Amino acid sequence: MTATGRFAGRLAVVTGGASGIGAAVVRELAAGGAQVVVADLDGARAAALAADTGASAHRLDVRDRAGVEALFAGLGRPADILVTCAGGAPRSRALDTDEATFAAALQLNTGGFWRCAQVAARAAIARHTALSVVHVASSLHRGPAPGLAHFAAAKAASVTLVRCLAQEWAADGVRVNAVVPGPVETPMTAPLWDRSPGLREALRARIPLGRIGEPADVARAVAWLASDEAAWVTGIVMPVDGGLEVAP
Repeated sequence: MTATGRFAGRLAVVTGGASGIGAAVVRELAAGGAQVVVADLDGARAAALAADTGASAHRLDVRDRAGVEALFAGLGRPADILVTCAGGAPRSRALDTDEATFAAALQLNTGGFWRCAQVAARAAIARHTALSVVHVASSLHRGPAPGLAHFAAAKAASVTLVRCLAQEWAADGVRVNAVVPGPVETPMTAPLWDRSPGLREALRARIPLGRIGEPADVARAVAWLASDEAAWVTGIVMPVDGGLEVAP
């Protein structure tokens, strides 16, 4: 942990921070001097990353309101930065998706973001401190998403929440933004590449900047939104996709 940097003196919580994009965000914020809490359902992996980066680890299920409240109450002061990366859903055709699977996607991908942001914002507003919330959404929120309609719907709802919360909390010094990653090499996408030979190459051919993303690409965008450099930025949904959104 460095004593200086653009995040020196800042307290950051990263949910879903033990692997993939979340882990890259942890490393980026810690390198900038932040005191980082790696909050993840995989407590062992969170602890390993924390030991490697000088952060601290906390096992957290973002679906559990009591657990979320306990995490933020235990910080000792309001967080300055919250990055919500926790999410995911199993593949399921829309015709086959049952009520439990659909509800679970909403509970994790929308509800997890909602309750963490709400609890963090309540603490910051009560103490009159600034807070930057950055939500990691998904390019699938625009649809269509064959086999992942439930996940796409949940991520679309979370993007709407970003805009709503940004407007409602701006006067209290809370900024809320989102990044929308395109195809990124992570443990979550690796099985997709394995199941669909040629998909990685097909996507790469469509991306104007000519490559699949790395977690660090997204982490740098998250860090900018979390920083004072973006002090006049709230309510945006930023594509980080190598230009895929504007590809012909």
